[in-house]
Amino acid sequence: MKVCAVIMAGGVGTRFWPYSREARPKQLLDVLHNGKSLLELTIERTKTFAELANTLIITNKSHIEGVKAQTPGLPAENIIAEPIGRNTAPAIALAAKIAKERLGEDAVMVVLPADHMIKNDHEFTRLIEIGMRLASITKGLITLGIHPTRPETGYGYIQLDDERLPSSATLPGFTEFELRDIFCAHRFAEKPDKETAERFVESGIFLWNSGMFIWRVDAIEEALRTYTEGIMEHIDVLSAEGNADFTKKLNDVYSKIRGVSIDYAVMERAKNVYVLRASALGWSDLGSWDEVWRLSEKDLNNNVIEQSKDIVVRNSKGNLVFSKSKELIVLNGVNDLVVVDSGDAILITHRDKAQSVKDITDYLKRNSRNEYL
Repeated sequence: MKVCAVIMAGGVGTRFWPYSREARPKQLLDVLHNGKSLLELTIERTKTFAELANTLIITNKSHIEGVKAQTPGLPAENIIAEPIGRNTAPAIALAAKIAKERLGEDAVMVVLPADHMIKNDHEFTRLIEIGMRLASITKGLITLGIHPTRPETGYGYIQLDDERLPSSATLPGFTEFELRDIFCAHRFAEKPDKETAERFVESGIFLWNSGMFIWRVDAIEEALRTYTEGIMEHIDVLSAEGNADFTKKLNDVYSKIRGVSIDYAVMERAKNVYVLRASALGWSDLGSWDEVWRLSEKDLNNNVIEQSKDIVVRNSKGNLVFSKSKELIVLNGVNDLVVVDSGDAILITHRDKAQSVKDITDYLKRNSRNEYL
């Protein structure tokens, strides 16, 4: 089987301000303080099912040098710079075009965000291998759905179709053990409010939408042509990626394409969507500082403290403190705060407001405080 790994690395990670900036986005940072960036960890996972020569990274032109520095051994032509962000559907169409030219239309694409955390790499590889076989045999559009552990309002959800359950008759060649995690998708749901999220989790037929996809090149091209207006038709004019003419044409193409997510453009409309249920990945999209606190090792008072820094915490519980400066930071008698010192800016927010950090970057942009973006 010919496999192309596609890593989506175009985001900025505004919810991780002030640690994350436009020049140093979340995927290039060691957010979990384990010695490797999120992109480097993603690259390591792709090596279990795809050759490095067949791994593409779609990123923003302003991040090219940062990506190159973290991906030694990856051919330079495999790092594709979008001139402007157009969301995930155009990026995936571009990757499909390149994969088709290099590997053929029957190649399988595995599309992964660059900024997710996965603790169980063995289970991840097992599910990817099932998904690749499923995509190759059925020409279906495969997505990984995460078994929810809480009523999370920061994630989208996928409702499983419990009336159309794949079986050994409909999917020959798959074991009963594998079939138990393969479902047809009924519908996609946007990020819900707390009450709706609780109903989703209690129902047992909703999974978190991970944003990880598997499909054949011809299957996603056909879907994009069917469900979107002009994306593939614009991408079709591109060829021979990597030369100056390609870059010029890509700039022109992206100026004409409307930005849209692959979920909204294709996955919510297509009829051939399968969901692989992932129950033991230890997955997180690391969408906020609160999620970093949730996943990090804590002291006896549930504080997450960067041990190498001069930080003193007294009579305080449930806080997260990161610092890139040499200044002493003292927390006294406060609970459930996020304190991040980036050296030129300090964020102090309650943990349950961590999702709204993006509003701060919007405020700074509106007020022309670009030196902090």
